[in-house]
Amino acid sequence: MKKRIPFLATFFLTLVLVVAAGFLLSGKKEQETVNNLQHFSHDGTSISTQKGNESPALEIGKEQLTVNKQTWYRDQVVVLTYHHVDATSKQPFAITPDQFAEHMAFLYKNDLHPITMTEFLRFVDTGVMPTENAVLLTFDDGYESYYKHAYPIMKEYQFPSVNFVITGRLRDTVERKRENMTPPLTFPEIEEMMATGLVEVASHTYSMHEQAVTSEWGQPGPETAPVYLEDVNRLEEEQEYKNRLYVDFMMARVALSDFVHKKIETISFPFGYASEAVVETAKEAGYRYAFSTAHGVVKAGVDPYRIPRYDVGTPDKDGKALRDLFTSVKTNWGSSHVQAN
Repeated sequence: MKKRIPFLATFFLTLVLVVAAGFLLSGKKEQETVNNLQHFSHDGTSISTQKGNESPALEIGKEQLTVNKQTWYRDQVVVLTYHHVDATSKQPFAITPDQFAEHMAFLYKNDLHPITMTEFLRFVDTGVMPTENAVLLTFDDGYESYYKHAYPIMKEYQFPSVNFVITGRLRDTVERKRENMTPPLTFPEIEEMMATGLVEVASHTYSMHEQAVTSEWGQPGPETAPVYLEDVNRLEEEQEYKNRLYVDFMMARVALSDFVHKKIETISFPFGYASEAVVETAKEAGYRYAFSTAHGVVKAGVDPYRIPRYDVGTPDKDGKALRDLFTSVKTNWGSSHVQAN
């Protein structure tokens, strides 16, 4: 029996070591599996984890890309516009998540630097832009696809952006539906994104993003234009028109300011309609900056109520189109830079 004691002690010690090693190896293997499956950290979100709601574009990570250091331009900003990011939408102003991921990878690889709205507005005010190759990423309409498909891709690159939301369409919860409408953002989704410091919101009016009858012949036009009052068979009078604009613009600004606890002073005009009456009413409603749909590079001295943008959120705008755009900007900047010297 005495001879067995050392044997039994050795046996049990060996057994304990084997079991412990098994647990350690199992734990390590499990962690490796988790790391392989979960590429991003999950904040508390309402994004469904069902396969149909995830963007395959998220498989592209910036760690796989090499940055080509270069100077495209200085002392100016290229503003890009997107609307809807969805794999199945047939809307003319929609692109797929893969297409959007291609755009963001292009910006990152080519040393183009998205800036915040705050930095951009400081440039509009002062004419000073310390960031080379500055880009402002903007989204119109406040669609939920921004949260589900665009924001996760931009977050991977730590790219800031601003979404011009139609305030009256926003939902308080995911469960609240908007019939016959592309799903808009919810307040909790906006709060979650804003908490990262990467997302800002601004006004795209309260509820003036539809087409309306603008003449007795039934001609359609933006609601921000004078509309034809069919019940009395006449066009709006000037003061009626301005009052309608003012109420909407003010409602959007006050509601958003209250929500984000910050004064909202920026608006994007629906359909780019920026008549003198629209601009003057926006000023009266407390806006200091307005974005249009006119194309152009933003330079020092830009009219703060007619800020130009390039709409690249359409199916025909692939990576080559984006390269062509920035190559054109670089060429024009180079020419003006040489002439100035």
